Amino acid sequence: MNKSLKMKLLPYLFIAPTFILLAVFSYFSIGNAFYTSFTDSTFGISSNLVGFENYIAAFKDEMFLTSFKNQAIITVAAVFCSVFFPLLAAELLFFIKRSKVANIIKTAFVVPMLVPSIVTILIWKYLYNPNFGFNSILKAFGMNGLAHNWLNDKSTALLCIILVGFPFVSGMYFLIFHSGLNMIGEELYEAAIVDGATQFNVVKDIHLPNVKPYMKIVVTLSLIGSLSGFGLVAATTGGGPGYATMIPAMQMYKIAFGDGKFGYASALGVILFIVIIILTLLTRRFLKEED
Repeated sequence: MNKSLKMKLLPYLFIAPTFILLAVFSYFSIGNAFYTSFTDSTFGISSNLVGFENYIAAFKDEMFLTSFKNQAIITVAAVFCSVFFPLLAAELLFFIKRSKVANIIKTAFVVPMLVPSIVTILIWKYLYNPNFGFNSILKAFGMNGLAHNWLNDKSTALLCIILVGFPFVSGMYFLIFHSGLNMIGEELYEAAIVDGATQFNVVKDIHLPNVKPYMKIVVTLSLIGSLSGFGLVAATTGGGPGYATMIPAMQMYKIAFGDGKFGYASALGVILFIVIIILTLLTRRFLKEED
């Protein structure tokens, strides 16, 4: 083997271990899930092919349809909050001219990233406890009538799930927008100052058009994270009361590891996987057209 050919193959040899691990732990699992979704596999034992029976059953399942409606509400709220609040924080920080103050504020936004998300969820769960948290505050101010069993009431449970994490300034998304604003060339600001632009004009005509690529990243990450995650629901309501906060990922987990119906759970997972892919591609295409 000549030297030039070795040099051409060298980069592929370096990335080969990564692709092998992805194939074993990711792509094989995805392929196996697709196969299992066409079987009646129970606890991984029996695996007779049943065609599209699991998929037909899924679209007749009231819990699954309700879970998708809940997921749609949660996802829309999550994507909006992931874009609006971190971008607002980055904009406010941009116009703070004192570097020491700006650095302190930036650090304050980033420090919460060090706290595991489950800790934040459990703190909010404590605040929603009918005997503590928000109810104690309401009672202290004499508003006993507003005290509520927040997570165990169908009328408030889903809203409580959405509000976990307020004020929604994710450290990672904040840093993405902050970096995007700082990447804008100084010549644009100089031209805007000459034209007598206000801060509102700077945000509308310079910042927003130039942070769209970063916005695309944030929307994609928050969309995938919201659709595929179930830790928040699992740690707070478990999908209850009834189906009020049930989401597809939570239902899939319960059916697979609670009822042992791996075939049906795999079908739910495949449907969710396809929905995530379609929504991600549509979102990226829409934002690309906007660019």
